[in-house]
Amino acid sequence: MPKYVVGSNGKLPFFSPRNAISLLRSILPCSNLRCLSGGGPSAASIHHYFPKATSTRSLNLALMNLSKSLRFESAISLYTSARDSGVFPDYTTLNIIINCYSETGRSDLALTLFDEITRRGYSPNVVTFTTLIKALCREGKLSKAFDVLQQMKENGPIPNSFTYGVLIGYVCGDSCPEKGLALIADMLEVGSEPSELSCNLVLSGLCKKGKIMAAEVLYGRMVRAGIAGNVISYTSFISGFCRQGKLVEADKMLVEMQENGASPDIMTYNSLIHGYCLNGRLEDAFVMMTNMGSSNLHPNVDTYTIIIGGLCKEGKRQEALKVLEGMMHEGLNPNKFTYSTLIDRLCKEGKLEDAEQLIHHMEQRGFHNDVVPYNCLIDGFCKRCDMDSAIRIFEEIRERRLQHTIFSYNSLMDGYCKIGKSEAAETLLRDMEQHGLKPDVVTYTTLICGFCKEGNLEKASCFLDEMLAKGQIPDAVTNKTIINGFRWKEVFNRTDNLMHLLEELRKGTT
Repeated sequence: MPKYVVGSNGKLPFFSPRNAISLLRSILPCSNLRCLSGGGPSAASIHHYFPKATSTRSLNLALMNLSKSLRFESAISLYTSARDSGVFPDYTTLNIIINCYSETGRSDLALTLFDEITRRGYSPNVVTFTTLIKALCREGKLSKAFDVLQQMKENGPIPNSFTYGVLIGYVCGDSCPEKGLALIADMLEVGSEPSELSCNLVLSGLCKKGKIMAAEVLYGRMVRAGIAGNVISYTSFISGFCRQGKLVEADKMLVEMQENGASPDIMTYNSLIHGYCLNGRLEDAFVMMTNMGSSNLHPNVDTYTIIIGGLCKEGKRQEALKVLEGMMHEGLNPNKFTYSTLIDRLCKEGKLEDAEQLIHHMEQRGFHNDVVPYNCLIDGFCKRCDMDSAIRIFEEIRERRLQHTIFSYNSLMDGYCKIGKSEAAETLLRDMEQHGLKPDVVTYTTLICGFCKEGNLEKASCFLDEMLAKGQIPDAVTNKTIINGFRWKEVFNRTDNLMHLLEELRKGTT
């Protein structure tokens, strides 16, 4: 018995992708259709062989099966040629091609066909609307997607939970859980119940943004709707509380979670451990890591990285290195974040040779594509005023085919300005621009400060002008830099540039 799918003309038998090729052979009496087995058939070849007697029903069968086998380009080519050959597309045809356009990133063409559906007097169903909304969201056109939703609400059909679910997924992924919450309220107004997944996406997003009260209101609505809290819900709250330093509430949530039969997972424990580390409660963090065993869980790389970060934050570098050794003894390989955390600590403590050795160890384990540890080294050497070593690391980044960042350049400029070589810092500015990086407020403030210290007020004034011309607004640090640069009375007495600089600062900060 063949399977059936529903179209506007009733039930159409479903063919496997292989049978779709056979069907196309019967529709297109072409001796060579090998192109269907590889890419899509060319529009010209299909148009040449397409019989005018082919029915729309037969076309739909072929299009449907090409679409189901993810042969979207082939389906679009077939549709175009069939239409050019006089086969009149119906509602089912247009729906299939809307989906094909949506899947191939051509929402503009999907919208054109959608308009054709309405012009012909057809009433698009919720699946058609949802397909269009998904395509627009996928291409980042959220505003247009919301316009389509509004059209559904005004003219029908009523959006269902899947329609809203698509939008909620994308707005939460775009860090806009507030819009997700508004969509849930919208759903309830039209009588549609949000799914567990949609609720948890919004709840998680709200907690990440610190909007715990709004998350609690949503959770209450979930409970009233019969949606029980699960590991995602509880972990979201625990993570949110930890970020706000509310560790008592986080601990209570863990207890509630276990009492309600939801088993904490590794992310739950890592969220709590991270909270303890952020608040300096390292002993509690180690206890929580030990308690993982009660849930048949074991610390993973993220767990150890969080602990190492907590120890480094408290200045306990030696203990952090011991945790690294223990981690590797357990058969866990550090990741780039583990190494970067330790390297950053070593650099801050001035242990630059140890940091460089750790970078080499990191590279031996296959981590070659991260510029962050090198930037830490550059910054450390610049603070030590060892510009030769800083430039050596800077060149090493280039040799390893990594991309310098604005931080790389700003650190070097600061180092040169500190040793009275602001001209070298200016050269770096031009090199940075040639490599496509845009100077920021820190860049210009560093240069202004350097030239002020050297008494080159004309250069300082030029860089302030350039800064403002490029839309960079001086901040409080820039302002203080200028004031300090002209702190000597005799300078005040003999330069007119000071008033010019301060006036430009005033304009830039108003």
